[in-house]
Formats: sequence, C-alpha cells, structure tokens
Amino acid sequence: MKTLYKIVLITLFVFNSANGENLKIMTEIFSPYQFKDSIDGHLIGISTEIVQAIQKRIGDTNKIKVYPWVRGNKILDKKKNSALFSMMRTKSRENKYKWVGPLDRLEIVFFKRKGSNITLKSIDDARKVKKIGVTKKVANYEILHSKGFKNLDVIGGSDDKNIKKLLKGRIDLWPYVKVAGLYNAKKIGQAGMIVPIPNVTLAAGDLYIAFNKNTDDKIIITPPINNLKIQAA
Repeated sequence: MKTLYKIVLITLFVFNSANGENLKIMTEIFSPYQFKDSIDGHLIGISTEIVQAIQKRIGDTNKIKVYPWVRGNKILDKKKNSALFSMMRTKSRENKYKWVGPLDRLEIVFFKRKGSNITLKSIDDARKVKKIGVTKKVANYEILHSKGFKNLDVIGGSDDKNIKKLLKGRIDLWPYVKVAGLYNAKKIGQAGMIVPIPNVTLAAGDLYIAFNKNTDDKIIITPPINNLKIQAA
C-alpha cells in the first residue's frame, strides 16, 4: 500500500534547456534521507523522493549522481549549475550557496556506546573525551571545528565508518543526526548498541538542496509549491 508521508513547501528548481545548460544533481548515501534499495539498487529515501517528485512534476530528466560527500562538495563549489542534497543549512554555509527547501528537519546529537559512562551537560563537556569521530566537510565537523575542538578524529568518505568505530570503542562520541544514527544502527543489526546522549543538542536545523552560487537564477524559480504530495511504497 502506498502511504502519503510528506507534504512540503518547497521552492521549485528547473532545467533551463533554452539556455543549453545542464543541471548536475548530486547526493550521498545518507539513510534514511537518501540511500539505495537493497533489492534493486535504486536510489530512495525521504529527500530523494521529494527531489524526484519535483523532477517528475516539471519534466526534468537529469539523473541524480551519487558521490561521497567530500567529492560532491568539491564539485558543488567549482561547477556552475550543480546541486547537492541533503545539506544542512548553517550560518557558515549560508553565503556559499543558493538554497532550495527545506526538505526535512533534523537534530544533531552525540551518540555513545551502550554501557559507556560518558555524560554531558553541555557541548563543551565533549572536549573532555579522548576522541570524537567526525567526517570532513560534514556539518558536525564544521561546527565542532569552528568551536576550536582539538579532540576530533577526522575521516573522509562516509559516516558509516564512524558508527563502526564507535561500536568498536575506537572513538568515544559520534555527533550525528539523531534519526539517521538510530536508523543506521538498526540497519546493521546493532539497534540499541549506540545511545543518544540526552539534553545536549549540537545543532538543529533544516536539510536543503544547495546550489553552486554561480547557478543561473533562471534555474531556481519562485514562488514555493504548496502541498507537494509524495508517495512511497
């Protein structure tokens, strides 16, 4: 049975074929927002289906490309008429891109291993642990780096590595989107083995589609679409 699960107010983007300019749409694997179906390998997820619904509505046929987050960021920063989702809209990123959204709301929290005696009363308390696992170019890294944290264990590629490092005790804390962290733990058969630390939120905000700042404004049009209905199996 198909279930209506998302109604959004979102700014519409289009491929302006009249100008002969292609639009490069990119994403990363970031469950449950965008990930590949385990059966047929098709890209699915909350944000994916919103973007695909917009594409279908406007007749856009550009294929969504899947890249590691760092590579997608590099392309986004350099290539005109490129777009990357789902990106958290933060103060440090505000003037770097043009924004379309929001796609969904999120909260970034600190995860610890089940049974860990680590407690936090504030973000600053996280400075006391030995290692915090973060991924380069991701919002959790940017926020903690801007706050001068010196105990960051930085990796490239996917945050999937950090959840495994947390489970193995190679890092002490993992700041990540709450719903995504819990989802990914369940996905790898480790539900309940990582625990979000309560009452301390690293950041809360909205996920967007980010466009290269030099993207032609004709590709991004307003006003917002009301009641965009998306159905998923």
